[in-house]
Order: sequence, then structure tokens, then C-alpha cells
Amino acid sequence: MDKPDRQSYAFRNCDKPTISPVIGVVKGEIPKWLNGTLTRNGPGIQTIGPDTYRHMFDGLAIIHRFHIAAGNVTYNNRPLESNTYHKNMATERIVVGGFGTVGIGDPCDTLFSKFKSMFISSDKQKEMTIIDNCNVNVAYYGDQLYAMTETDFVRRIDPTTLNTIGDKVTLSDYVVVNQASAHPHILEDGTVLNSGVNYKHKNGVHYIIIQVPPSYDSSETSFKNAKIIAKIPSRWKFYPGYHHSFGITKNKIIFIEQPYCISLPRLIISGFMRKAFQDALTWYPKEKTRIHVISMETGEIHPIVYETEKLFTFHHANAYEEDGHIVVDVSAYNSADFVNKDIDLNTVNNRATAYEGAGVRRYVLPLVVSSEQTTQHWRIVRCKTHVIRPCLCS
Repeated sequence: MDKPDRQSYAFRNCDKPTISPVIGVVKGEIPKWLNGTLTRNGPGIQTIGPDTYRHMFDGLAIIHRFHIAAGNVTYNNRPLESNTYHKNMATERIVVGGFGTVGIGDPCDTLFSKFKSMFISSDKQKEMTIIDNCNVNVAYYGDQLYAMTETDFVRRIDPTTLNTIGDKVTLSDYVVVNQASAHPHILEDGTVLNSGVNYKHKNGVHYIIIQVPPSYDSSETSFKNAKIIAKIPSRWKFYPGYHHSFGITKNKIIFIEQPYCISLPRLIISGFMRKAFQDALTWYPKEKTRIHVISMETGEIHPIVYETEKLFTFHHANAYEEDGHIVVDVSAYNSADFVNKDIDLNTVNNRATAYEGAGVRRYVLPLVVSSEQTTQHWRIVRCKTHVIRPCLCS
């Protein structure tokens, strides 16, 4: 069998949006009771003028809408009209880069102005920062639909037309956060929980859990009433672990601190050295992975810090409580090296050795241990592993 051309679909370019809904061709039958709308998000515009994004995570966001009613499905999409989108389209170049792509740089943006921006007011600095290409996920906060990425910027979108509404919302205007996950959890009452990182905590870098109560029929952003309910100190002062998601049970929050770390010193100088965000990330294979458990009700951190072998994960699969234990399922890899090496434009067709051993892993966390063990890290035994080969391995 011929080797699949992953580059052709991983970097497929959406050069013309589908603004007006089109009716899909149904094979078989859609149940009459199935009605609703599925909204998805992801990189879609990969080429601008002579430039092409270099990393699979970087393309400009395209919002997709599948509407199901009366046995039929319609589809439409639209680019997210972020500041990043407008800046790049106006210049017909990739001026604002992304996770693994370095922008060509604004001709008016000199090294001096970059340096100066570190010392001017935060409001002015926010005006100059335009990396709001929210291409990872969408979620409802109350009745407001937002597109998200892993910065502290989100963009509100109309759930029917997919138009971008208003200016970007800056989460750090409401809570102290520098980066936020794009995979929040929505509780039964509409409350949203999300995780993030605070680089500026007086006691060093902290991971945080943000709570946003639902709001409806409001002209103000849902984030107005956001608050931090938990703070987890990073074990590495200047090298916080990268995280893409977190898990929850009905009563607990599960946060994985993995040894794929953001070098804050490297991140600070990246603008001067013309480096992408991924260049500030480093995999430490000799370090262990830690799992933190937080009370959803009180925000208190469980006194036991769970420790297991090194792993890298983007996504939690499931979590639940059973017989005094928390069961945590994650989609995990043996290494994070493939994020930097194997899913960019030039190497995506290569077989990634880091994918070997990838699959769903289960960890069982005992909530009660003997008093002799409460001052030590409790080592987790991986009780069950399902090896699932992703399509990129074929």
C-alpha cells in the first residue's frame, strides 16, 4: 500500500468559505428525533500570498456548522475574523505567526518597538498583541458561543451565521491568567470550568482553575463574573508544564503536570530571536509526571501528589470516582518530541517514532492512604493500557 500523503490533508487550504448553508447528501437515514447543531473549529487557511504555515496547529481558524433537522443536514463555514486574520489578509503575508510558524514581521515593527512594549502599560501592550487566532475549539458560556485557543484571548461568534461578534475578549481583564486551555468543562448547571497558567504569581508560576457562572440574554461578556477557584504551584519555577486539557469527575478536578515544559526565559527572548512558541518547549524524559486532585467545591488541593512514569498527553478521555479511588483515562504518548519534529509541513509524512506506544492509559488514584505515606509522593501503577494506533501511524 502506498504511503499516505498526510501533508495533503493536514495542510489542506480552505481558499473559499461556504457562507450559505448547503444541503448534504444523506446515505441511509437520520433518525427524525435527531435535531440540533454541531459547531466545530480548526485550522483551515494554510496559505496566504506566497507564505504557508509551517505547523499543523497554525492555520487561520475556520468555524464549521452542521445543522441537523427533519432527517437532513446542512453545512456552512466561515473564517474567524480575528485581528490575526485581518492583519495577515491585509498584507497578503503571514505577518502574525503561530505555534510553530514565525511571521515575517511587520515592516513597521522594529526591534526597538518590541523591546519597548515590555515596559509600557499593559493596556497598550494588549493593543499591540494580536495573536488571537482562536483555532482550537468552541464552547458555550451561558448563551454566548466562543472560539478559543491557548492564549488569554477568545472571540465570540454568532452560532447561526458564524460571524465574529465584536472585539476579542481578553481573559486577563477579569482574572490573573497568561494562558488558558481551549478545552473547558461545562457543568450541569451551565457553570464553566477551565484551566490556565499564571506566570506572575508572587510565589512563582501557578496553574489555576477558573470558574465562569452562566449568563443569558446579557450584552456583556460572560467572563465578567469569572473567578479563580484553585491555584496549583508549579514544581519548576521558570519551566511550567505545558497542558492542553484537564479532567473532572462530579466532585474533583484532575490536573496533569507533565515534563513537557515551557521555558519562560526562552519565551521572553523569542520575539527578539525570531523564534516560534514551540521553540520555548522542551521535553524532559528523565522527569516524572505528577497528577494533582482538587476539590471542585472548595478548591482545596488533595494532600497527596500522585506520581507516575513520564508521559505526554493532549486530551483527557474520562474520569470518575469509584470505591474511594479516582479513575483517570488519558490519550498518552511516550514522548512529546513529535510535537516539534513530526507534525510540521516538512516532516508530517515521516513516520513518527514518538507515536509508537501511543494509546489510552488508565490511572487509578487512591484518595485515602496510610499516614506514613502522606508525606511522600504516591507512585501510581498503570493498571490498564489500551494501545490505539492513530491514523497518522499507518
